Amino acid sequence: MRNRRSQQLHRVVRRASRAGNGPPPAGSVPPRPELGWARLIELTSVLLASVVAVLSLWFSNRQVGNQLRIAQGELSTTREGQITERYTAAVGQLGEDSVDVRLGGIYALQRNMEDLPRDHPTIADVLAAYIRTHAGTPPKGGKRVPPDVLAALDVISGRNSAHDGSFVPDLRSTHLPGVELGWDRSSPVAADHKRAQLRGAILRDCDLRDARLSGADLRGARLARADLADADLREADLREATPARANLRDADLSDANVRKADLRFADLRGVDLWGTDLRGAVLYRAKLAGLELSEAHLDGADLRGADLTDAAVARSQVLASRIDAETRLPPDIARDPEVRARIAQAEAEDDGF
Repeated sequence: MRNRRSQQLHRVVRRASRAGNGPPPAGSVPPRPELGWARLIELTSVLLASVVAVLSLWFSNRQVGNQLRIAQGELSTTREGQITERYTAAVGQLGEDSVDVRLGGIYALQRNMEDLPRDHPTIADVLAAYIRTHAGTPPKGGKRVPPDVLAALDVISGRNSAHDGSFVPDLRSTHLPGVELGWDRSSPVAADHKRAQLRGAILRDCDLRDARLSGADLRGARLARADLADADLREADLREATPARANLRDADLSDANVRKADLRFADLRGVDLWGTDLRGAVLYRAKLAGLELSEAHLDGADLRGADLTDAAVARSQVLASRIDAETRLPPDIARDPEVRARIAQAEAEDDGF
């Protein structure tokens, strides 16, 4: 009886479930709703439209980028063409008879150097050649250096040396007396004045009498036989420069850095060496008679054969330098036992060699 009632109740629940009038049996999974064809087509259309939009945007951006690159290339070509035309015109102006026209050409070349660093070495070479050509002989009648030569020299000395490449200022055998390339320490804008860029410059046999080169960068400059009489070289950097046999009479080298410079046979009479750094400098047979050397730095300097007659030099300075029997010293220092021993030692070393 009880089993019959259970079977009847089970049949009733099953019918109700089939008819949707009751909850599904416990533990059963509800069926997933299926997408209709219309809905599937709609979603596919949206996806395709999105892909087409993305591809269109990508192609559009690429086309715009290509057009921009083409435009930039054309602009660069046009700009370089204009600069080339300016360069050609400027070089042509250098051969004109009028000084004003030549000056215009020099400053046009300076502008080209600034606008196109790639051509910087070539333009600098042109200006150096211009100076050698127009300053190869002394100014006539004792006149000053022509303004066009001064302008070209100012452009070279004030250039941005970072773009030099293989360029080296070659001003050999030029006559440039009285040129002003240094900074004026008394000027309120002196700190803003850039030092003359003459590093490694070829200035052999150059006439630079009374030149103003204070603060100039002359490191490694080749100054053999240069005439620097009365020149202002205060605070100049002459490290490893080679002013051998140069005329430096009455020049001002105070506070200059002349370390390891080659000054052999140089005439330094009357030079102001207050605070000058001459450590390691070669002063072999240099003329130093009568100089005030007490404030100069002479450690390791080569004073063999140098003339220090009547020079104000300390015994400690002499002992810190290299001397020999031909070094002409003040009498009181020459008689010093330690100095004499040093000379004897140097002679013995030379004999041994």
